[in-house]
Amino acid sequence: MRIGEPAEAQDVIDVTREQAMRLGRESVLAVLDRAEALVRAAHGEHEAALARLTSVQDRLAKLGYGLEEARAAFESARLRTLSHSRLRSGGGIPMPGPTSYDEAARLFRRCRALPWLCQVDAAAAAGPSVPAAAPAALDALEGLASMERQVAALVMEGATNREIAGRLFISVKTVEATLTRVYRKLGIRSRVDIVRLAAGRHAR
Repeated sequence: MRIGEPAEAQDVIDVTREQAMRLGRESVLAVLDRAEALVRAAHGEHEAALARLTSVQDRLAKLGYGLEEARAAFESARLRTLSHSRLRSGGGIPMPGPTSYDEAARLFRRCRALPWLCQVDAAAAAGPSVPAAAPAALDALEGLASMERQVAALVMEGATNREIAGRLFISVKTVEATLTRVYRKLGIRSRVDIVRLAAGRHAR
Protein backbone atom coordinates (compact mmCIF):
# COMPACT_ATOMS: atom_id res chain seq x y z
CA MET A 1 0.00 0.00 0.00
CA ARG A 2 2.63 2.53 1.01
CA ILE A 3 4.52 2.12 -2.27
CA GLY A 4 1.53 3.55 -4.14
CA GLU A 5 -0.04 0.43 -5.65
CA PRO A 6 -3.51 0.04 -4.06
CA ALA A 7 -4.82 -2.16 -6.90
CA GLU A 8 -1.94 -4.59 -6.50
CA ALA A 9 -2.38 -4.49 -2.73
CA GLN A 10 -6.05 -5.41 -3.12
CA ASP A 11 -5.12 -8.37 -5.31
CA VAL A 12 -2.71 -9.65 -2.66
CA ILE A 13 -5.36 -9.15 0.03
CA ASP A 14 -7.97 -11.09 -1.97
CA VAL A 15 -5.66 -14.04 -2.60
CA THR A 16 -4.48 -14.17 1.00
CA ARG A 17 -8.03 -13.86 2.31
CA GLU A 18 -9.07 -17.02 0.46
CA GLN A 19 -6.31 -18.99 2.15
CA ALA A 20 -7.02 -17.47 5.58
CA MET A 21 -10.73 -18.30 5.29
CA ARG A 22 -9.94 -21.84 4.24
CA LEU A 23 -7.64 -22.27 7.25
CA GLY A 24 -9.93 -20.42 9.65
CA ARG A 25 -7.29 -17.86 10.66
CA GLU A 26 -9.33 -15.14 12.35
CA SER A 27 -6.32 -13.03 13.26
CA VAL A 28 -5.06 -13.03 9.68
CA LEU A 29 -8.52 -12.09 8.41
CA ALA A 30 -8.64 -9.16 10.82
CA VAL A 31 -5.23 -7.92 9.68
CA LEU A 32 -6.32 -8.27 6.05
CA ASP A 33 -9.41 -6.20 6.81
CA ARG A 34 -7.16 -3.51 8.24
CA ALA A 35 -5.08 -3.57 5.07
CA GLU A 36 -8.22 -3.36 2.94
CA ALA A 37 -9.34 -0.32 4.95
CA LEU A 38 -6.11 1.41 3.89
CA VAL A 39 -6.85 0.55 0.27
CA ARG A 40 -10.28 2.16 0.64
CA ALA A 41 -8.70 5.22 2.20
CA ALA A 42 -6.31 5.45 -0.74
CA HIS A 43 -9.36 5.53 -3.03
CA GLY A 44 -10.90 8.35 -0.97
CA GLU A 45 -13.47 6.15 0.81
CA HIS A 46 -12.53 7.51 4.23
CA GLU A 47 -15.81 6.85 6.03
CA ALA A 48 -15.89 3.21 4.91
CA ALA A 49 -12.22 2.86 5.81
CA LEU A 50 -12.76 4.24 9.31
CA ALA A 51 -15.75 1.96 9.92
CA ARG A 52 -13.65 -1.03 8.88
CA LEU A 53 -10.72 0.03 11.08
CA THR A 54 -12.97 0.49 14.11
CA SER A 55 -14.40 -2.99 13.65
CA VAL A 56 -10.94 -4.47 13.10
CA GLN A 57 -9.56 -2.83 16.24
CA ASP A 58 -12.31 -4.38 18.36
CA ARG A 59 -11.76 -7.82 16.83
CA LEU A 60 -8.00 -7.69 17.34
CA ALA A 61 -8.49 -6.59 20.96
CA LYS A 62 -10.73 -9.60 21.60
CA LEU A 63 -8.21 -11.91 19.93
CA GLY A 64 -5.44 -10.56 22.17
CA TYR A 65 -3.29 -9.11 19.38
CA GLY A 66 -2.29 -5.90 21.13
CA LEU A 67 0.21 -4.62 18.58
CA GLU A 68 -2.17 -5.13 15.66
CA GLU A 69 -4.94 -3.46 17.67
CA ALA A 70 -2.66 -0.48 18.20
CA ARG A 71 -1.86 -0.29 14.49
CA ALA A 72 -5.58 -0.14 13.69
CA ALA A 73 -6.00 2.65 16.24
CA PHE A 74 -3.09 4.52 14.66
CA GLU A 75 -4.62 4.36 11.17
CA SER A 76 -8.01 5.45 12.56
CA ALA A 77 -6.43 8.50 14.18
CA ARG A 78 -4.71 9.43 10.94
CA LEU A 79 -7.94 9.22 8.97
CA ARG A 80 -9.85 11.28 11.54
CA THR A 81 -7.10 13.88 11.56
CA LEU A 82 -7.24 14.16 7.78
CA SER A 83 -11.04 14.42 7.85
CA HIS A 84 -11.05 17.26 10.38
CA SER A 85 -8.32 19.06 8.46
CA ARG A 86 -10.42 18.95 5.30
CA LEU A 87 -13.45 20.19 7.21
CA ARG A 88 -11.52 23.21 8.43
CA SER A 89 -10.50 23.87 4.82
CA GLY A 90 -14.13 23.91 3.74
CA GLY A 91 -14.53 20.38 2.46
CA GLY A 92 -15.05 16.84 3.69
CA ILE A 93 -17.29 15.28 6.31
CA PRO A 94 -16.24 15.07 9.96
CA MET A 95 -15.62 11.57 11.25
CA PRO A 96 -16.65 10.49 14.74
CA GLY A 97 -14.07 10.11 17.45
CA PRO A 98 -11.03 12.05 18.66
CA THR A 99 -8.38 13.22 16.21
CA SER A 100 -5.47 12.85 18.64
CA TYR A 101 -3.05 9.95 18.62
CA ASP A 102 -3.37 9.37 22.37
CA GLU A 103 -5.12 6.00 22.12
CA ALA A 104 -2.62 4.64 19.62
CA ALA A 105 0.26 5.85 21.78
CA ARG A 106 -1.27 4.24 24.86
CA LEU A 107 -1.72 0.91 23.09
CA PHE A 108 1.78 0.94 21.60
CA ARG A 109 3.21 1.86 25.00
CA ARG A 110 1.38 -1.08 26.56
CA CYS A 111 3.06 -3.34 23.98
CA ARG A 112 6.40 -1.61 24.55
CA ALA A 113 6.52 -0.99 20.80
CA LEU A 114 9.04 1.87 20.86
CA PRO A 115 9.56 2.13 17.06
CA TRP A 116 5.79 2.53 16.66
CA LEU A 117 5.72 5.18 19.36
CA CYS A 118 8.28 7.10 17.32
CA GLN A 119 5.93 6.91 14.34
CA VAL A 120 3.04 8.20 16.44
CA ASP A 121 5.18 11.12 17.62
CA ALA A 122 6.23 11.88 14.03
CA ALA A 123 2.62 11.76 12.82
CA ALA A 124 1.42 14.04 15.60
CA ALA A 125 4.24 16.51 14.92
CA ALA A 126 3.71 16.51 11.16
CA GLY A 127 -0.02 17.19 11.49
CA PRO A 128 -2.88 16.24 9.17
CA SER A 129 -0.74 15.71 6.09
CA VAL A 130 0.58 12.37 7.40
CA PRO A 131 -2.10 10.10 5.81
CA ALA A 132 -0.94 11.25 2.39
CA ALA A 133 2.69 10.58 3.21
CA ALA A 134 3.53 8.12 0.48
CA PRO A 135 4.06 10.55 -2.44
CA ALA A 136 6.27 12.96 -0.50
CA ALA A 137 8.20 10.14 1.12
CA LEU A 138 8.88 8.64 -2.28
CA ASP A 139 10.08 12.04 -3.53
CA ALA A 140 12.53 12.12 -0.64
CA LEU A 141 13.75 8.65 -1.59
CA GLU A 142 13.82 9.13 -5.34
CA GLY A 143 17.55 8.47 -5.50
CA LEU A 144 17.08 4.88 -4.30
CA ALA A 145 16.77 1.79 -6.45
CA SER A 146 13.36 0.16 -6.80
CA MET A 147 13.90 -2.53 -4.14
CA GLU A 148 15.41 0.02 -1.77
CA ARG A 149 12.37 2.29 -2.15
CA GLN A 150 10.00 -0.60 -1.46
CA VAL A 151 11.88 -1.66 1.67
CA ALA A 152 12.08 1.94 2.92
CA ALA A 153 8.36 2.45 2.29
CA LEU A 154 7.51 -0.65 4.34
CA VAL A 155 9.77 0.59 7.13
CA MET A 156 7.69 3.79 7.14
CA GLU A 157 4.63 1.58 7.55
CA GLY A 158 6.24 0.06 10.62
CA ALA A 159 6.93 -3.40 9.22
CA THR A 160 9.68 -5.48 10.81
CA ASN A 161 12.47 -6.95 8.71
CA ARG A 162 10.74 -10.32 8.82
CA GLU A 163 7.44 -8.79 7.71
CA ILE A 164 9.17 -6.94 4.89
CA ALA A 165 10.84 -10.15 3.75
CA GLY A 166 7.48 -11.91 3.70
CA ARG A 167 5.74 -9.16 1.76
CA LEU A 168 8.47 -8.79 -0.85
CA PHE A 169 9.28 -12.51 -1.05
CA ILE A 170 12.94 -12.01 -0.19
CA SER A 171 15.13 -13.20 2.68
CA VAL A 172 15.61 -11.33 5.94
CA LYS A 173 19.32 -11.02 5.12
CA THR A 174 18.43 -9.33 1.83
CA VAL A 175 16.22 -6.89 3.73
CA GLU A 176 19.06 -6.11 6.14
CA ALA A 177 21.54 -5.59 3.30
CA THR A 178 19.06 -3.37 1.45
CA LEU A 179 18.46 -1.24 4.56
CA THR A 180 22.20 -0.82 5.00
CA ARG A 181 22.40 0.61 1.48
CA VAL A 182 19.39 2.87 2.18
CA TYR A 183 21.03 4.23 5.34
CA ARG A 184 24.27 4.92 3.49
CA LYS A 185 22.59 6.65 0.55
CA LEU A 186 20.36 8.82 2.77
CA GLY A 187 23.08 9.59 5.30
CA ILE A 188 21.09 8.17 8.22
CA ARG A 189 21.69 5.50 10.84
CA SER A 190 18.43 3.72 11.63
CA ARG A 191 14.89 2.86 10.53
CA VAL A 192 13.55 5.52 12.90
CA ASP A 193 15.47 8.09 10.84
CA ILE A 194 13.59 6.93 7.74
CA VAL A 195 10.28 7.67 9.47
CA ARG A 196 11.55 11.06 10.61
CA LEU A 197 12.78 11.86 7.10
CA ALA A 198 9.34 11.17 5.64
CA ALA A 199 7.61 13.21 8.34
CA GLY A 200 10.07 16.07 7.92
CA ARG A 201 9.52 16.28 4.18
CA HIS A 202 5.78 16.55 4.77
CA ALA A 203 6.13 19.16 7.46
CA ARG A 204 7.68 21.42 4.84
